[in-house]
Amino acid sequence: MGKALEAVGFALIAGTVYAYLGLIAQKDPAGWPVFWACALGALGIIMYRKWSRRGPGQGPAAPQGPPGGEHR
Repeated sequence: MGKALEAVGFALIAGTVYAYLGLIAQKDPAGWPVFWACALGALGIIMYRKWSRRGPGQGPAAPQGPPGGEHR
């Protein structure tokens, strides 16, 4: 499933870029729904993969500091 999500994510990023470039070139407001749908879909995949790696119910990740726990 990881490779399928990666392929869909790349397609959504490509759709976002293509829609954005089309919006710049033509200034057509009809491209905004495509842009936002692709952007939100890609964000959803990123959030799902982050959630699935950490595991359900573990809450937000703790901030990472230098080894030894001391901040210099």
